[in-house]
Amino acid sequence: MTVSEMAEQLGLPLATVKKRLLRAGCKPFTMEALYTVEDFETIRNVPGRGRPPKPKSTDSEKREE
Repeated sequence: MTVSEMAEQLGLPLATVKKRLLRAGCKPFTMEALYTVEDFETIRNVPGRGRPPKPKSTDSEKREE
């Protein structure tokens, strides 16, 4: 798969896919930057960088305070 194909299937920007491949240590197996399907699966569920969002509080929790 090419990086463009991965980005299209994941619905992510091209730069994001490239960065995830780099962080995952995936190397293209040809000079034309083709990756294996296993590399694609590796980056599919990579969480975003930074802190995870705070859980949203419910109305009942607000009333108890």
